Amino acid sequence: MGQFEHIDISQCSFDEFVSFLFARDVPDETEKSDPWYWNTEVTFDPQRACEYYVRLFRRPAFLMERFSKSQLEEGFWAIQGPNLSCSVSGLIWNMDLEFATRQQCVQSMLDLFKNLFAVEPLDTSAQMWWDSLCYEWHCGNRNRQQGGEDLLMQDVIFQTLTAILALDSEFCQGAALHGLGHLHHPETAELIECYIRQHPSLTREQRDYALAAARFTVL
Repeated sequence: MGQFEHIDISQCSFDEFVSFLFARDVPDETEKSDPWYWNTEVTFDPQRACEYYVRLFRRPAFLMERFSKSQLEEGFWAIQGPNLSCSVSGLIWNMDLEFATRQQCVQSMLDLFKNLFAVEPLDTSAQMWWDSLCYEWHCGNRNRQQGGEDLLMQDVIFQTLTAILALDSEFCQGAALHGLGHLHHPETAELIECYIRQHPSLTREQRDYALAAARFTVL
């Protein structure tokens, strides 16, 4: 296990925030996996962090010039997952933030996929992005029938995934289908039926995956 550290980013600049996430020495593949965000406690300002994520997601292309693919891969795993306290998976449920602020953060992820992941899909972090953010509904921790933000956030994510599914990128479409397969939104089957009609050149494997997402049976 790596050395535990505490970092205060509550007053950091945007550039410092980006460096905190991505400017890391990534262990060699032969080394045991022990990513830094498993051993890091963060003091942060939720409002500032959310605003910085929106800024980053809206215009992410500079990341490819500044960081290596492995640094981006590890950084985006940190951003999406539950281990880092300032991750987006935590921020979108932070009740200290107005819902409109968190909604904007989710909506900005469309630009992240369009302007970065469509060009550089990385290894696994981009493909699993919506798995991390949608699995709460798949495992029953969130339920649309409860109303409130379980319903409202599900709708925001569904609308964002709908837009990503419409991108001219096979990778982005696959990532969106993965998320839809875990989100359990009631309009999913209709959306995917329309997607299949509009893409007659889908391979058998791609079509089967889309149908699995419509049935909420993707892994």
